[in-house]
Amino acid sequence: MDIEATIDAKIRPWLIESLGRQTANALLTKATLAYVSTDGSEAERVEAFIDAIRSDQRVVNAWSEEMIAAYSQEWVDLLKPAMSTEEPTASARILDGRAMAEEVREEIVADVAAFEERYGLVPTIAVVRAGEDPASVSYAKMIKRSFENAGMKFTLRALPATASQQEIIDIVCMLNANSAINGIMVQEPLPKGIDDIAIKSTIAPEKDADGVNPINAGRLAQAAPVGRSAAEEDYLVPATPLGGLEMLKRAGIEMDGARAVVVGRSNIVGRPMTFLLMQHHATVSMCHSHTDPLGDVTREADILCVAVGVAELIKADMVKPGAVVIDFGFNKKDGKWVGDVDFDAVKEVAGAITPVPGGTGSMTNVMLMRNVLRAARRRMEKR
Repeated sequence: MDIEATIDAKIRPWLIESLGRQTANALLTKATLAYVSTDGSEAERVEAFIDAIRSDQRVVNAWSEEMIAAYSQEWVDLLKPAMSTEEPTASARILDGRAMAEEVREEIVADVAAFEERYGLVPTIAVVRAGEDPASVSYAKMIKRSFENAGMKFTLRALPATASQQEIIDIVCMLNANSAINGIMVQEPLPKGIDDIAIKSTIAPEKDADGVNPINAGRLAQAAPVGRSAAEEDYLVPATPLGGLEMLKRAGIEMDGARAVVVGRSNIVGRPMTFLLMQHHATVSMCHSHTDPLGDVTREADILCVAVGVAELIKADMVKPGAVVIDFGFNKKDGKWVGDVDFDAVKEVAGAITPVPGGTGSMTNVMLMRNVLRAARRRMEKR
């Protein structure tokens, strides 16, 4: 089995850490049998290996669907050197969110170490959750692992699903007043009857790890274009669009003077992405469910960002040849995870494109870490 060394070096240690040695070894034995008993190409055998792990009930019980999809794609990427190259190469440049996220993570680890050496403190995030939504529980575990692996601290304030709005607000206020907490994030969905705007408005703007407080949103909307002001940013931006912007920067995509189109007007992705692109001197149009015909607008985009939650909404004939496509979508279709963009078709038209999984989603956690580190640094500098 040519991929055995990669499995032992990369996949086995992670499974042991996540599920325990006994379960990890059992899963890998099962997956190896699936690999060797599968007829077909190397790619098909690798797919059988990964499917044996991700479909196992122990994995299904332990991980969310999003985690399973993300790690399955990561394993495919790790095992690619051993796979056949029979499939045609995509014409578009694939913007590898995982590789970029690892670069950012390494920078954060170094910055956290420098921060601790200078101030004797470790940046800390507090996550507030009401209820036990499985996806929220899994995401909180992922945040904890990411932060602690980067040398940062994580604390969870878990409330029952029966918690009242005032109880959640009281927890947030307590965290606002705690000088050891640098960032606060309230997980959604919140229990029925809870006013999410009231909760978000309670988070201190300077500790608003995911940039959801209306004050941070307003400061972003009114921020000066890049190069126009020497003043340091006094706001925090939602991690997902911030990750999309970081990908554009690291890929060397020129935003100044570009025609950009953002499909989606949510407060957490579409709107902030629009303002970030405008800050970087792009000419931006925002589209939504009433934009008709949508393709007439998207075909004008040099940079096309899509965040609507509709599987494969954007087709190849809606994309300008050579455009850069940033896909924030994450939807389940026919048993697999896909974005808001028809990746297989659009990659033949676009100049660059983010995959799903493995694109913008990979950047969200590291940008959340960067926000908390930035908040901690600001606080210490203002003392």
